[in-house]
Amino acid sequence: MTEKPAAIAPMLGSLRLGQFPTPLRRLQLAGVDSHDIWVKDDGCSATLYGGNKVRKLERLLDRARHRGAARLLTLGAAGSHHVLATCLHGRELGLPTHAVLTPQPWSSHAEQTLRAGVNAGLTAAPARSYLDALVQLSREKRTTDFMIAPGGSGIDGTWAYRLAVDELKAQLQAHGLERFHAIVVAAGSGSTAAGLLAGILRTGAAERVIAVQVAPNPALRTLILGQALCALWQFGQRTSPWAALRALGVERRFVGAGYGHSVPAGDEAVALARSFGLELEPTYTAKAFAATLSFARDGVRARHHDRSKLRLHQRQTYLYWHTLSSVPLAALLEGAPQTLPGELAQLLRKPY
Repeated sequence: MTEKPAAIAPMLGSLRLGQFPTPLRRLQLAGVDSHDIWVKDDGCSATLYGGNKVRKLERLLDRARHRGAARLLTLGAAGSHHVLATCLHGRELGLPTHAVLTPQPWSSHAEQTLRAGVNAGLTAAPARSYLDALVQLSREKRTTDFMIAPGGSGIDGTWAYRLAVDELKAQLQAHGLERFHAIVVAAGSGSTAAGLLAGILRTGAAERVIAVQVAPNPALRTLILGQALCALWQFGQRTSPWAALRALGVERRFVGAGYGHSVPAGDEAVALARSFGLELEPTYTAKAFAATLSFARDGVRARHHDRSKLRLHQRQTYLYWHTLSSVPLAALLEGAPQTLPGELAQLLRKPY
């Protein structure tokens, strides 16, 4: 179906921050032979800083330029990759980033991510909680700011991943594959999963999207479905809500103690992924890859993601969609202070 111009925007698409398509490859893993695992590596999406935010920022920063914004304003946890990516790519366009940051558990990775943002010119206001952050946003906002939602969520971020499935569909054909049984992806704000869901509903590149929940959020399924359906509707590509509901799975087994907390299965996934050159972090990607491994190793575990019992013993093909930038944080910390400003350091709560 031809894409209808969105009523919400001037024509977008001229801004290029990344290099696409990103690699698609099949993994050969010892002990994982019942089903197949493939990786779509969006970590390689940009040389400045990759990951799943690049596709979204191409649309969001293009919109900011159209509106003549003087500054980007956003919200995230202290170690947010979204905030760092926004800061780095915004800086290249002459747009500084200001963020309201919420607390999260300390980890070396989270601290390095925050230090890299500060080193790139990020200014930030600390908040005590997510609700406090919403109040802070209203205080911090200037008339010339362009507001970007957490994780780049919303219509633009979702549509960026709807289009990413077109890219995947072309790669499937090049590899001689028809479709994946499921695409597995980490879900925080849910817009990446929503875009993938919208994409498979239109292209048939996979039967399902499995969103791996990284923090307690009883509304995550509704959030993903809402973003997917709204994006499709906005671009004139309506679909059945029931079809969308059937095509979405939400995996909750890897939440652990909550956002920013590692889980044992995630620690195992980190070590395994490193053996074939893929770096994971504990908050998002380790949990998502751990879920992918569990499906590939144990078909019984995947029963609630596939209601057709006839398929349980067939070989399944899972796609893990990798969302962490492949650019080492150390490369972004050259010349950075060894410590964070006190008010920001306090956002990273060290476990007792």
